[in-house]
Amino acid sequence: MTPTAPRPKLKTRFKPARLKLSSDQSKRPLARLSLHDQLVAKVREMIIDGELAAGAPLPERMLCETFGVSRTPLREAFKILAAEGLIELRPHRTPVVTPIDASEIAEIFDVMVALDAAAGRAAAARATADDIAKLDALHAELVVLHHAAERAAYFRLNQQIHTEITRLAGNGALFNIWSTLHASVFRARAVANYDARRWDESLGEHEAFMALLRARDADGFAQALSDHTRRTGDSVLQMLDQAKLDHAKLDQGRDA
Repeated sequence: MTPTAPRPKLKTRFKPARLKLSSDQSKRPLARLSLHDQLVAKVREMIIDGELAAGAPLPERMLCETFGVSRTPLREAFKILAAEGLIELRPHRTPVVTPIDASEIAEIFDVMVALDAAAGRAAAARATADDIAKLDALHAELVVLHHAAERAAYFRLNQQIHTEITRLAGNGALFNIWSTLHASVFRARAVANYDARRWDESLGEHEAFMALLRARDADGFAQALSDHTRRTGDSVLQMLDQAKLDHAKLDQGRDA
């Protein structure tokens, strides 16, 4: 019996040197990333501006047709927005804009007022001149966005400033708890800026607590920061109550 000749070994080892990409091909991943970022920004803005109301369904097919994209980048965008607490992903069901539970929001804001007082005091005590300068630069940009009425961009930068202040406190446990609660009220906080008067007040409160931070008044800064959060929470709850009344009146009108 003639012995079977050995099979040639397959060369499966990947050799990067053999992978030839043109300059245009190498830019494709960045283009996909840009598309993903644009989708996240657009849907986030629609939610924050109230174009997509709390509880509204987000049908993939309709959104894909609206934005001219496939389902893959849209679903990736949904994951980011779900992590931000703006939308709710439901297995085998259409995602929805996260509903807002007023009683839960009230309880969370009560805790965040206390957390901001603790974080503000520690942050003011630990902040370096560079830290304060960076916050000042962010605040200056916030003022520009307010004057330009760029509501969505203002809201995102506003949240970044609060996050940076909490990070400056240097307490990992506090930051983790604050971040978790902040994610739970992220969607609700945007509601407060729908009221132009409250939006103006909020910017004034930012300017006041930044002045206290520059003056190294740790107690004053902590108090002003927590008062700002309390007023924001009160405004959010008032807006939610008004929305509930408006919906009730609308329902009564339909039944009449």
